[in-house]
Amino acid sequence: MLKKYRSGIGIEGWLLVAVAISVLLRVVYVGARELWYDEVLSLLLSTGQRLQYENPPNVPVPLARYAALLHLPTFSSPIDAIKTVKPLLQGLVGREPHPPLFFLSQYVWLFISGTSEAALRSLNALLGIGSLLGAYGMGRALLEHRGGLVMAALLGLNPFFWFHSLNLRMYGPTVLWVTLSGWAMLSLCYHPPRRWSRQVLSSLLLIGSVTAGLLTYYLFAYWVLALMLLVLVCDRRRWWQHGLRLAVAGLLAMPWYAWGLPQQLRNADFERFGEDLSGIETVLIHTQGVIEAIGINLLVGDWASGLSRPWLIAAGLIAIAGLVWMAAHLAARREQRLVPVLILGLVPISIALAADVVSGKFTLSWGEGRSVIFILPGLLLWMTLWLLRGSRQQRTAIAAVLIFYLAVTGADAVGRGRQMFHQVAAQVNSDSTLVVLNSKAWGHVLRLAYYLPVEAKIDLLATNPAALPDSLPSALTTAAYDRILWLEAANPLWQAPETAAEAAQIRQSVDQLLTDQYRLQSQSTLTGTMLLDRFSLSTYDRP
Repeated sequence: MLKKYRSGIGIEGWLLVAVAISVLLRVVYVGARELWYDEVLSLLLSTGQRLQYENPPNVPVPLARYAALLHLPTFSSPIDAIKTVKPLLQGLVGREPHPPLFFLSQYVWLFISGTSEAALRSLNALLGIGSLLGAYGMGRALLEHRGGLVMAALLGLNPFFWFHSLNLRMYGPTVLWVTLSGWAMLSLCYHPPRRWSRQVLSSLLLIGSVTAGLLTYYLFAYWVLALMLLVLVCDRRRWWQHGLRLAVAGLLAMPWYAWGLPQQLRNADFERFGEDLSGIETVLIHTQGVIEAIGINLLVGDWASGLSRPWLIAAGLIAIAGLVWMAAHLAARREQRLVPVLILGLVPISIALAADVVSGKFTLSWGEGRSVIFILPGLLLWMTLWLLRGSRQQRTAIAAVLIFYLAVTGADAVGRGRQMFHQVAAQVNSDSTLVVLNSKAWGHVLRLAYYLPVEAKIDLLATNPAALPDSLPSALTTAAYDRILWLEAANPLWQAPETAAEAAQIRQSVDQLLTDQYRLQSQSTLTGTMLLDRFSLSTYDRP
């Protein structure tokens, strides 16, 4: 008995160490990387100044004009700060296809934290740490204290969640609301509180987290449908009580869904999610989307942005094979908790797949898995159940999974940097500089505005690639710049050249125009963690 007691204390202690390491990794690396493309868009929307943004004209403009939009406007009174919420919401319905809660919370956080990378990501990092508590609650509700610790350790070290919990987007907070609502629903179904006060607290947790999830990410609704099915299968006698709680959450979210969502649907660009394909091709892409999404969520993490498709499919097949084997093993043992775990693990991604099939879209394979990040807690709960109830070598299995996660996450943190725009900033001349950019894409423009020194005299000429050779000559004659920084984006996004030959011709024309008046000083290739981080930088000085 004493040996068994010590054994239990030992494994639980190591699980706590794993959770502590996951927290430490977030604290250390919260500001280690530059903002990526979508993060700087989140900053623009969160300052409430999205409506003031205009695409750059085909003539040089002061870069400081865009830098000012990445800070809170000047307020003369607290009332002005409240009034800014209106243009913030108007900016969302005009462009951003997501609900407002994430951006509103970031707007408030800007008053506290500031706009450095670490400050901007600190709220999501804190919410990510809070997600570990929600994961503990989910695991504990089904598998007692040790199950909670395993679930928290898995989520904390999972490479996919680690990346998104340090990302200025709404995907990390979505996991928080998934885990908290899952915790509340599992507790109400399997351990209904006898005391009225605890029942109220559990109900408020469920209502609050579901409301927050619906106001953070629209596809969170797929997770809510899984919770509904969980109730009907596992706690049918109290279905009306659970249904009432979910209905209250839906009513609380309804004002935005009645006012904001219709406007967003009118402005949404759904074409990017669809392709005109044959029946067989459509089936293959849907299947591929499911495979890649599961592999990225469970195994690959943000490494997906740098891996080719065959590697992603291989990782997905390995993950799916492992999940199927775990489920079969647990079913052979007649594990009673398998049914709720399969509901929470399979239903969300099944609904997402069904929605794609019906709508003719391909969202599962979009965004390196982040579009379906809400599937992650259910899949990790599936793994937790097997690790505790299906594995004969429990300690070894838990240690192997956690060490694998730590290795993948640690390698991502240490080996994959993103510092391109710091290198551009280091080339800025103190007198006068013109930055020439072959893209009007606002993520590229705004990252330049964020990282280049606002105190320097910097103008920006940002055009679509094909227009650059025609716009550059007049820009060079309008002002006498001491230095030209020619920044060529590998992916201009908007009106990009259709062929490599066309891109090479544009590059050659720009180089020739600059060489006629300036002397080439240096050339370098800038890379980060994804294609949108790839640039070539050429520095020219006046002779």
